[in-house]
Amino acid sequence: MIDTLFPQDVHTYCTDEEPDPGLLYPEEADCIRNAVLGRQREFAQGRLCARRALAHLGIRDFPLLMGKDRAPIWPENIVGSLSHCTGYCAVALGSKRHIAGLGLDVEVIGPLEEKLLPLICGASELAWLAKWPDAERGVLAKLVFSAKESVFKCVYPLTRVFLDFHDCDLRLHESSGTFTARIVNHLLPQPWNGRRLHGRFARNRERLFTGVVQPAEPAQLP
Repeated sequence: MIDTLFPQDVHTYCTDEEPDPGLLYPEEADCIRNAVLGRQREFAQGRLCARRALAHLGIRDFPLLMGKDRAPIWPENIVGSLSHCTGYCAVALGSKRHIAGLGLDVEVIGPLEEKLLPLICGASELAWLAKWPDAERGVLAKLVFSAKESVFKCVYPLTRVFLDFHDCDLRLHESSGTFTARIVNHLLPQPWNGRRLHGRFARNRERLFTGVVQPAEPAQLP
């Protein structure tokens, strides 16, 4: 499913295999030495998934370390995004010659908790959701959450600004499987403040998938 989210110059890989932390490079293992077992397994699955994806691009024996912000430190010429979801992991990678930023998010399909709606959604998004039947509304709200997560993953490495959910105004286009996000935060450098990003989404019986790409040379600024 994640292949459908990105252009052809983005490479994707996913796995639901049980991870073996013993296969981590020593430098990677050091990153989670004091973490609980669940976190160690999640970390290992992500690193092993990324290792296979990097090998597809001819990059081998590269320890994927973690920065102080917990984000992966990709090879210098690579931009990437990782997502974990209850035993499932997916990665998207691209060359910086073509791609400036990537955001990928995967979520278990199901309704977003009602109490989280005002934290995730702004007034316009809540009004849009209210038009849908109850059976669809919760899942679409989860999709809004996922799309915003993919936007944040794309934007943060390029701006180093953590965005709040209300800094992102999202429009889902159900018929085309696309979405548009406008980000507004006074801490964002120009021309990011007010920029619109475009993404895609997909879903199957188990999961929701969202992805955003920022080209290396945007054809159009906001």
